[in-house]
Amino acid sequence: MTDPQAQSLDTPPAPQEKQVMSRRIKWIGALSLGAVLIFAIAMVAASEKEVTAALTSDVPRVEEGRIVFSKTFAERIGLTSDVVGEAPLAPIVSAVGMVTFDPRYVARVGTRLRGLIRDVRHYEGEVVEKGTILAEIDSPELGEAQAQVTMLSAQAETARRDAARERSLVERNLSTIREAEEAATEEESYRSMLHAATQKVKALAGGNADARALGVHYLIAPLTGTIVERHVTKGELVDGDHVAFLIADLTHLWVELDVFERSLAAIRVGDQVTVRALARSGHPIQGRVAQVGAVIDPATRSAAVRIEVDNTEGHLRPGQAVDAKIQAAHADDVKSTLVPAAAVTFVDGNPTVFVLDGELAVRPTQVTLGDTNGDMKQVLSGVQVGDRVVVRGVFELKSELFR
Repeated sequence: MTDPQAQSLDTPPAPQEKQVMSRRIKWIGALSLGAVLIFAIAMVAASEKEVTAALTSDVPRVEEGRIVFSKTFAERIGLTSDVVGEAPLAPIVSAVGMVTFDPRYVARVGTRLRGLIRDVRHYEGEVVEKGTILAEIDSPELGEAQAQVTMLSAQAETARRDAARERSLVERNLSTIREAEEAATEEESYRSMLHAATQKVKALAGGNADARALGVHYLIAPLTGTIVERHVTKGELVDGDHVAFLIADLTHLWVELDVFERSLAAIRVGDQVTVRALARSGHPIQGRVAQVGAVIDPATRSAAVRIEVDNTEGHLRPGQAVDAKIQAAHADDVKSTLVPAAAVTFVDGNPTVFVLDGELAVRPTQVTLGDTNGDMKQVLSGVQVGDRVVVRGVFELKSELFR
C-alpha cells in the first residue's frame, strides 16, 4: 500500500495554497521595504536635527541691547575692530554747485548804435580770435558823423594854410598882426571842432569804423573765445543798446558752491578742490578756492564758495550741476574724537556704530557725526576715546537687528 503522507509530499500544492504563499511573500517584502524606509527617514530626521542644532548655536542673538555671537560666527564674517582715536581733523567738505562763466574771460558785444545788420560772419559755437569781425552794421548816424569829420578835416587844413600865410606876410610886413591872430584863432577853432567830431565817431563806433566805407560799423571780438550766444540776423534793424554776441573763454570757468555754515570755518582761499560733473562722474577736474562768501543765507544757513577751475579739456559747461570735494587745509589744534568711516552705518536713519562689549558681543550705539576727511569721521557724542568699534562685519551685525 502506498503511504498517504508520502503521496501528499509528492503531490503538487493546490491552486489555493499557491495564492496563499504568494500573498505571504508579498507581505514579507512590503514589511521589509517599509522598515528600510522608516529607518532612512529616522536617519534623515536625526541629521536635520543635528544640522539645525549646529546652525542655531551659531546664530547671533540680541540680549539686553547687545548682539551676542559665537567665535565661529565672528570668524565667518571676518569681524575686525579698531580703537576710537583722538587727533586734529582736516576735513574734506562736500558740496554741490553750478558751473558759471568767469567774468574775467567773458564779453558781451553790443551794437552801440542804431542801424541795419548788413552781414553776420560768425555764429554760435565758433571759436574766434581777438579782433575778429563778427558782423557789420549800416548806420546813418555813424555816416553823418564820419562825413562831418571829413568836412571839418578839410576846413581845418584850409585854416591852417591861411594862418601860415598870414604869419609869413607879417614877417615881410605885408599884413598886420591882427589879421595873423584872427587866422590863428580860426585855425584853432576848426582844429577843436575836428577833434570833437573825431571823438564822436569813436564814441559811436568804438574805433571799429572803416573810413573807406562810410557809415559801416564792425562788431569786433574783444577776446579769444567761443561764441556762446548770437542775437542778430542779417537784415535785422537793431538799436544802440542791443547785445549782439556773447563770447566766453570756456577754458576758464567758475564753480559756485553752497557750503553749510558749520563747514565754512575750515575753508581757506587756495584750498584744493576736486570737481565732478554729475552727468560725467568719471572725469575729476582740479580747482582751487578763489573766494569764501562773507554772508550766510538765513534760509539755507549756507554761504557761497567760488571755485576756479581749468577747463582746458572741456569737460565742464556753464549751467552744469557739479559735485565738489574741498580739501580743507586748515585744521584747528583742538583734537577731535575720530572713528573709521567704515565703522559707521545707519539704523532707522540714525548714524550707528557697533561698540565691542566683551570678546563676543557688541552694543549698537547711536552717534552724532561732525566733519570727515573721507577715511575718518568726527564723532561729537556717543563713543569715547579708547572704545573699540567694528570696522568689518558691520553689515552682518546690522542684519541681526532686523532678524
